[in-house]
Amino acid sequence: MSTFQVPQFIEEKPKIIGPLTLVQFFYIAGAAALILIMRYVFNFFLWIVFSAAIAAIGGALAFVKINGQTLPGVAFSAFRYFWRPRTYTWQMASAAKKGGAYEVEKIEAIRKSAGLGEKIKSLALGVLTRKTPLIRVGGEKEKYQVVTFMSGEKRLARKVDY
Repeated sequence: MSTFQVPQFIEEKPKIIGPLTLVQFFYIAGAAALILIMRYVFNFFLWIVFSAAIAAIGGALAFVKINGQTLPGVAFSAFRYFWRPRTYTWQMASAAKKGGAYEVEKIEAIRKSAGLGEKIKSLALGVLTRKTPLIRVGGEKEKYQVVTFMSGEKRLARKVDY
């Protein structure tokens, strides 16, 4: 079997101009050119103030990374997020795949075996927190189902048939 050499560090961009990538160099050079042009437009005090701000912006665009992404990429993603309309879609996961039917049966068994004191505590907790209690006192039999959020959190929700 022949062996092949696997390239290393394929995630990194090549350093073309000293320790800078080409994009970083253009951000720094653009800021420097803008500062040079402003030297002839503004008086000394305004030039110092504006050049400090532009140097900070140019340095941030060249070197700041947020969660492994460059600052221009994060700014572009934020702009796109606020500009585009958002569409939320929900697809019901099958209860058989996730074991949801078993969990609902388990919760029903706990609910049936609960004493009157536990039922009263559950109702009081529901009133205090403004949440629907898991244990209902008397009345019709309600259907519950386990809902799994994208974060992996599972909650019990009342199933409503329309």
